[in-house]
Amino acid sequence: MFAQFLHGDPIWRVLVGLCLLVRSVYWWFVDIVTEATFLGKHTRRVQRGVRIGFCIFLVRETMFFASFFWAFFHSALAPGMALGFFWPPQIYTMSCWGLPLLNTSLLLRTVCPCNLAQAALKAAELKTALITLGIVMILGACFVVCQGYEIYTAKFTIADGIYGSCFFSLTGLHGLHVIGGLVFLFVAWNRARLGHFSSARHLNLTFAVWYWHFVDVIWIFVYRAAYLWRNLGWQWTFDDAFNKVNWALGYLMG
Repeated sequence: MFAQFLHGDPIWRVLVGLCLLVRSVYWWFVDIVTEATFLGKHTRRVQRGVRIGFCIFLVRETMFFASFFWAFFHSALAPGMALGFFWPPQIYTMSCWGLPLLNTSLLLRTVCPCNLAQAALKAAELKTALITLGIVMILGACFVVCQGYEIYTAKFTIADGIYGSCFFSLTGLHGLHVIGGLVFLFVAWNRARLGHFSSARHLNLTFAVWYWHFVDVIWIFVYRAAYLWRNLGWQWTFDDAFNKVNWALGYLMG
């Protein structure tokens, strides 16, 4: 629906689809919480299966991002005639300083509080876990606000050729995953506040922390590809990159 909206369809279809998605996610969380907390159906075997399923989900998400990185580097390492044999094209690109660097620092600052929250819950220190999870959510919300402002004030759009499409696809897709991670963390925070977790049973929080670390790692790659590539003067073709790798390997092997 969103792709059709980009091609001129009315926005109400996107809003209807978004409402249906929110409704489905809400009731999915309700069913999971009910089964795990009140019905006692999450036995050790079920938990092991859920862990495997979540790991497969993270692998799928990694492949999803890999496809967008493939599109970016396909054009970046071998720019064709349509791009003037130059990457990025001659447009006003984003700086790697300012808001992008601030966003990077905001996400990296959430790593320690995330791990501290999980360690605190294992040690039965509920207050510390709630405070640190709150810090993570505040920093994540600041990231979303800064990212939204950056997109709003950008000098180019998603319609500005391959570069605009790749840039906003990568950053926008990551931003949506950050919002999803915030929802995941809020559910874990609220369940911890309501006493649904113990020092031995807190799978929801574990998955939320895993997912948030996944979002952090993906942003490092997005920042290096979408921002540092242009600002550090990396105007390489594929042949240049291949020659540099060969030179480096030859130097290391003597």
